[in-house]
Amino acid sequence: MHRKISTILLAMIMICAMAVTLRADIEPPVSFGAPEHFGVGYYISDSLYFTFSVPEDMRDYIERRAADDPDNKQSFSPHFQIDYKIDNGSWHHIPGWDSPKTMPNSRNSNYFTFANGKRYVDSDRWSMTGIFEEEESFKQFEEQGWDYLKSHFITFRVRFAESFDYGETYTLSPWSKEFILSANIKADYNKLINHAPTLLYADLKTTASGEPYFDIKLEKHPGDIQDLHSMSGSSVRAEIWMRRAGDKDFKFIRYEWVNSELLHVEASDYFSVDNSKQSYEDEGYEIKVCYALDLRRYKPAGIDSTTSVDIYGPFSNVISHNMPAWSEASTWAAAELKKADEYGLIPDSLKGADMTKPITREEFAELAVKLYEKTTNMTAVAASPNPFTDTANAEILKAFKLGITTGTSATTFAPKALTNREQVATMLSRAIRVMAPGEDFSAAGAPSFTDEKDISPWASEHVKFMSKNGIIKGADGKFMPKATTTAQTAAGYATTTREQAIAMSVRSYEQFKDINTAAPPENSTNPVAGTWALGTLSGGTFNAVSGKYEGGASGLGQIYTFKEDGTYTALVIWSNAMYLTGSYSVKDGVLTLTGRVAEESDDDGKSWSAKEKLPDSSAYFTIVTEGPEKYLLIGQEGAAPPLVDKANALKYKLKG
Repeated sequence: MHRKISTILLAMIMICAMAVTLRADIEPPVSFGAPEHFGVGYYISDSLYFTFSVPEDMRDYIERRAADDPDNKQSFSPHFQIDYKIDNGSWHHIPGWDSPKTMPNSRNSNYFTFANGKRYVDSDRWSMTGIFEEEESFKQFEEQGWDYLKSHFITFRVRFAESFDYGETYTLSPWSKEFILSANIKADYNKLINHAPTLLYADLKTTASGEPYFDIKLEKHPGDIQDLHSMSGSSVRAEIWMRRAGDKDFKFIRYEWVNSELLHVEASDYFSVDNSKQSYEDEGYEIKVCYALDLRRYKPAGIDSTTSVDIYGPFSNVISHNMPAWSEASTWAAAELKKADEYGLIPDSLKGADMTKPITREEFAELAVKLYEKTTNMTAVAASPNPFTDTANAEILKAFKLGITTGTSATTFAPKALTNREQVATMLSRAIRVMAPGEDFSAAGAPSFTDEKDISPWASEHVKFMSKNGIIKGADGKFMPKATTTAQTAAGYATTTREQAIAMSVRSYEQFKDINTAAPPENSTNPVAGTWALGTLSGGTFNAVSGKYEGGASGLGQIYTFKEDGTYTALVIWSNAMYLTGSYSVKDGVLTLTGRVAEESDDDGKSWSAKEKLPDSSAYFTIVTEGPEKYLLIGQEGAAPPLVDKANALKYKLKG
């Protein structure tokens, strides 16, 4: 796909800097970076696990090789050298290297294999006798095991060596960071809770024989996760959880060690299989992933157990396919739940859920952030550093930073605690105050409730404002803010259900959705905000919701939509269609695109390729007005601002 994308963008978009450079013939690197995330884990069976990942330049080389391999079966297996020293002694080399020479013995040297598109981390377990044969003090290590490391330490380092001319010469990398193995050094494995995987796609496919399987792609694992994996004896895994249509809960189906980013999961145990090849397009399912660490395998954890002792991180985003927006709901709530689904107000965590159940503080925070982002068309930013010890949910941290919610203490949020009616009214009111600071928030004209004395003072004004605007309603003259007796608490009195909270969110959205839709002023710091079109697009149907072109494409054209929140989408058509997303910035007459991701359609626009990252780019621009029309002119890279060569610039017309 790289080559096609490059050709299209060179011919159309970026006569200037938005073009993707055409890939030349793949040349082997003359050098490459040091191994990254190197660590040594002392394994439960008294062996050592060596783990490291390839650096970015080697990763790029593997991916360039993979681009010419449609079956994605290539791999790269460089030699590696590991040296060690005990305490402050001298360096020694492992067998297979003849130090101080700088090339391996090809017959005895070690290899790690990195499979393109899937594996960029690798590990190998060695017995100690195979490593320390040159070290006299090894006998003590062999005899004492882990206890030896309580009074001694071992330092390791690793580097790559690879020949691209059949052994005539070797390309050597720098040494990795040194890693010290000691019983006195404890890894902060609790940082696992600060990272959730990012799911790029989760597609249900079939093998040639008709067997179903999941094709799942994760974003590159965070460095902290790779470091923890390396020093824990390769014990961090990515757990895959699935929920089918009709299921109330997600179920664990399989795990893969974080060596892999592309997961191939057999699914015949979860979907029917017969002797005939069948399509699974109509199946409904949801997939999510989390990181987990098995402390039983990790010696520094100090746990001696024959069963797993695990800690878990937060779940990823949810990939959904043909799943209903909810499983159970009250009759009265159906209409507003349908609206919420259409508006995009239902968080991923509540997709397919039983809406009659009480909503938790975590779920409501996610719902409130959805309301804010959909209403304002802005992306909220998470609080940093995280003040809470019991959650790392980014949506909670967004709600906290916006002032929508607070913690239950200075360091706790209580994400699984339930919410009552006055708490919900207060948090929604705060969300509206952030969305529409110019609104009249007075309580004048608000209806009275017979149980107003039960409303907490901190919630009173919020309840009145929300009831005044018809967003919350009472029953029989009562508001029922919270439980006031032990019996009420036990019965869940005044606890807010998911469908009640979503209904209130819908009413809030409908009242305030137009607050930020006005066009930016002429002196806006974001002058390119808006939708700009170049050329003609025909032969199919433009889906305004997805931003994609469906049902075939012809013509020659582009549509760029630059949003006020700093993100953009683009549709590019040349025989077929491409859909691009990313972020942008504007400074000193330069438009810069970052984080670019592209998807390419087939000729009929019905299927789309996997997402592919593109390089950042920038170009000089200006805005011109011709009569009643406004145009965005994008010029060539390297021209000095202001844009002078307007005649040869790409000319985009402002739409709407």
